Amino acid sequence: MKCYLVRHGQTSWNETHRFQGWLDIGLDTIGMLQAKMLADYFKQEDIKHIYSSDLTRALKTAQLIQQKIECPLTISKNLRELNVGNWEGMTLEEITSEFKPEDQIDEVSLFGRGRSGGESLEEFQTRIVECFNKILDKNQDQDIMIVTHGGVVRVLLCHILGCDISQRNTLKIDNGSFSILKINNQREITIIDQNVTTHLSTEK
Repeated sequence: MKCYLVRHGQTSWNETHRFQGWLDIGLDTIGMLQAKMLADYFKQEDIKHIYSSDLTRALKTAQLIQQKIECPLTISKNLRELNVGNWEGMTLEEITSEFKPEDQIDEVSLFGRGRSGGESLEEFQTRIVECFNKILDKNQDQDIMIVTHGGVVRVLLCHILGCDISQRNTLKIDNGSFSILKINNQREITIIDQNVTTHLSTEK
């Protein structure tokens, strides 16, 4: 079976590099176009089930794809982006401005610092991997799609690759992109392709 991991289309906060977390930010004009291009690309694929985060930016992307594929759509809160607590709506620069210059803080080490609310990276990855495995349990020998967020795709790929979660941001996952996993009957997972964006080429 194949599993297509789709990142939602662009939002205005993606453009300004703000942490969205669980805030329900919708697609912007470019994001809507990206979602429609995804739908056009996948309309010929034999996908049997779509799973989506319940946040609007992912769900709208999934719904536009579903209109062309006409298969069941299951919505799950467990496919949400990392809950960043009180960092929602802030940029990396705004968050790190409170630290002393000699701290040399960056996004890789940032999540080791205190914040109010939210999940740890380890809790986030555990949630995503558990949700992914449950989806696989329900779908054997049929192609599926998961429409979700950049952080979700990155921590899941880290799990599959066996790399440390701190390396997640070395994995490029663009808005409107998809990655392809091949899963055999022994639940062995191969990454066939990552961050595919060729279907978006007409907008560039």
